[in-house]
Amino acid sequence: MALLLGKRKRRTQVQEQESGDATKVEETYSSGNEDIQTVFRRAFEARFKPLEERRVVNEESNELFSEGEEQDDESEWGGLESEDDRGRIQVIEYSAITEKSDEDELLKQDMKAFMSSKPPSNAKKDSSSSKTKSTEADSDDEAEVTNLKNDLALQRLLRESHLLEASSGSDLSGHRRHKAIDLRLASLGAKKPALQQDKMPMAHRKGIIAKAQAREGKRRREAQENGIILEKAVKAKKKMEGKRERGIGAPGVGSFRGGTLVLSRRDVASIRGPRGTVNNNGKLRR
Repeated sequence: MALLLGKRKRRTQVQEQESGDATKVEETYSSGNEDIQTVFRRAFEARFKPLEERRVVNEESNELFSEGEEQDDESEWGGLESEDDRGRIQVIEYSAITEKSDEDELLKQDMKAFMSSKPPSNAKKDSSSSKTKSTEADSDDEAEVTNLKNDLALQRLLRESHLLEASSGSDLSGHRRHKAIDLRLASLGAKKPALQQDKMPMAHRKGIIAKAQAREGKRRREAQENGIILEKAVKAKKKMEGKRERGIGAPGVGSFRGGTLVLSRRDVASIRGPRGTVNNNGKLRR
């Protein structure tokens, strides 16, 4: 038993010596590595300047940490909710719209023109210049329209100024308003006045014509006395009655009266022709 115990003690001593040797080897190896690193570091620092150390603060982690604290605070119980809060519907609107810049649009247009098979045309212009020109054209058109309306109103006022002399205001009433309407219709191309009656008794028509002639004669007489030159009077020309057109199937000579054909002497002479014969001298011989 004593021998066995002695052997065991010897073995333990040998193991302790081996472990001590291994630790010594590791320490010498690590110290050698550290010496090499220090040599390289000193050589590098001698050749290059040392870099400044900057501390990078992780802001995202701080924000997440603060948001987590806020969520924890909000998650705490805040009492019973009222009925109004329960019935409300939470609406979230996303109004963030990405606006495209003009440069992106120009780049896209240039890319399309480059990739297209058609040759580039010189007629194309910048969009900005076209927009400005379109706005200027619209403003010019509006100005022309307003000027045209003002011109028409001025012409109408000058044309109807003689009707406004007797009236006190600008609003016409009665026969003066009808005359103004007739003048406007005549300027638009009306052939007959609107107040002219086609069918009426002959006595009324003759009286109207005589009254108009008397009024025109009085106006011309007063103008002549005052030395005012008026327009030249145009007399109405009577229509020349031409040859009456006969109906289809009617005879070319004479006329039908009561179902009988009536011939005049001239018609009979035109039918018979000249009497007698012509001699050698060209005279008519009966």
